[in-house]
Amino acid sequence: MPTHRRHRRLAPTPAHSRRLGAVGLSTALLAGLSAVLLPAQAQTTVTPSEPGPTPVVRGSSVTVNVDRAAMHYSRSSVSANYAQASASAVALTGCKGDNPAGTNASPRTVVTVKDPTGATILTSTSPARNIGLGGFLTTPTNQPLSPQPAPGNANYRGDFPGSTHHGFQATLDLAGKPAGVYTVTTTNSNTVKTGFGACSFATPVAVGSGFGTTSTPGPDVVETTFEYRPWATQFVDVFGKGGVRANIEPAEYEYSVDAQNSAIFAGDPVLAGTGRNQQFYGLSGGFPLPSDPAACMADPSSCLPSNATRCVPSSGCTPRIMFIDRPVRASDPNGLVGVFDLDTKAFVAYATINGTTRTLMSLGTANDAHYRDLLTKLAAGAATQGIDLTSILATQVNVGTGSKRISLSLLNGLQIDPSTAPGGVQISSDATVQAGIVLDIYSSLRLTGGACVANSASSSTEPERFTPKEDNGYTVKKSDLLPEVPGVGPLAAIVGGPLYHISGKFKSDALVNTATAVIGLDTAAGEPNGYPVWISPFLSGVNTAAPRTMDFLGTGTWSASESPVLSGCLVVDFLLGTGVAVHNNPLPVGLGTVFDPLATPTPAAERLTDALNDAVDDVIGQVTADPQVSSLLSQVTALLPLS
Repeated sequence: MPTHRRHRRLAPTPAHSRRLGAVGLSTALLAGLSAVLLPAQAQTTVTPSEPGPTPVVRGSSVTVNVDRAAMHYSRSSVSANYAQASASAVALTGCKGDNPAGTNASPRTVVTVKDPTGATILTSTSPARNIGLGGFLTTPTNQPLSPQPAPGNANYRGDFPGSTHHGFQATLDLAGKPAGVYTVTTTNSNTVKTGFGACSFATPVAVGSGFGTTSTPGPDVVETTFEYRPWATQFVDVFGKGGVRANIEPAEYEYSVDAQNSAIFAGDPVLAGTGRNQQFYGLSGGFPLPSDPAACMADPSSCLPSNATRCVPSSGCTPRIMFIDRPVRASDPNGLVGVFDLDTKAFVAYATINGTTRTLMSLGTANDAHYRDLLTKLAAGAATQGIDLTSILATQVNVGTGSKRISLSLLNGLQIDPSTAPGGVQISSDATVQAGIVLDIYSSLRLTGGACVANSASSSTEPERFTPKEDNGYTVKKSDLLPEVPGVGPLAAIVGGPLYHISGKFKSDALVNTATAVIGLDTAAGEPNGYPVWISPFLSGVNTAAPRTMDFLGTGTWSASESPVLSGCLVVDFLLGTGVAVHNNPLPVGLGTVFDPLATPTPAAERLTDALNDAVDDVIGQVTADPQVSSLLSQVTALLPLS
């Protein structure tokens, strides 16, 4: 309960049953008629807040509400009891004035708020009210003046009984303020007056349900407290379908699904039926999110790096990974099961509220800023095809790292930099040749050195060529010497069209740099899967490279762009094509010699051309021979930005 320096001694006067022959302006009469309409107990509250012995505030913007300000009390003689003065009585003979240089007798309420350090962060005084003729014509009557007047001898800052405007509000901004307990002090300076005598600051002494003939000099002061406990960390779904907010000390969380918000759950170390709830782990280095958070929590060693250790924040450790394990139960239709990276804000979670379940995920705050729009468009396109993009992104694939094989998802492919050791995706061979349907995605961000000039091109717009101005990304040339490959069927966008030579130079600190042989052959160690990696149940394996360079020859759909970002540049390149790609080519001569009309034909060049033709024919044959694979791949290519 709030603590009080002195309890308010404000209580309504008794209601009198009387028959009125006329309405007079006697102070006692008007007070007796209207006092029953006052609140039962005047209070100062902070909203929005969570109820409790000490209310808890989460948001940075709150409102301090005073439901009734200080009042003026009057009586006809020293032997009479005090009564609350009506607005009419105050207008005629009440205590008025807030001018420090002159009369300063109006009742007023001052609210101050102090932070946990004792610093005053808010001081608010009850507003001057309209007690002129116009103030009695408003609904409710006698509202605050707007604009507020300068200090003057006619201002009245108190409250009234009856149906007049009551109380006041003040906005408190807690942004950047420390968490902890805040103290709200409400100082009510009531006024009293006998007959036509002088005004003084005092509060009548309550007697029974009314007031007696005596008063206590000075203000009436009440202290209350609230705790500012903002969410220490927040996770937002990249598709805008919900989010999770959590604190580490004390362990607690809430979440949202669509427009619904859950209750706030305490992160008890033991939750009936699971033995878990909210756990923390310390970790250094990279961390790829698991595709299935429930399986990860059932066996943390299956998804956490070997250097991860249990962390109890109250013991002084700094957690990196947070588990929330509150599965839906028969007794409760709400549940949250998720794995969260407290550093990057990347996460994946299954969230359920009142029977509505969503898979919430994020690539992390930095990556979401670059890929949110693209993923949203792809998700919308997937929905029209009856495909859930979130389940596609969560599909696991096996990736060879050279010394072992690990399971990752397409979500991880966007979340992590494949060149980063030990948490990234590694291949065992530096120089790699991929033949078949090749998928390559590259993006880098430069924040210094001056903004670049916008530069973009794609396979869907003339001249179907691209020359970069940055020192990384694609260079695209189109052959004017060789005929176009006929485009047949739904896969025409990638197996038909002009022959392109695409060379790429890629940074080691790229946002995303991934090259995959979706269908076909790959010289890197591992199992060639022969099917699109994201399609189940044909899931097998895939080799993913993070190349320094790429040399591609074939057909396909592609886009390349350089966009100014503040004082830097964002490079985004994409290729889905049929042909041959050489990554990290150690030779001085690449596939581009096929385009050079001055190049001298050699047996080696002829063999290269024959190998290219055989690889393309073989891949097209695989797709054509299996109509189910062709149909599934057609659905996927239909979602691509340029298809």
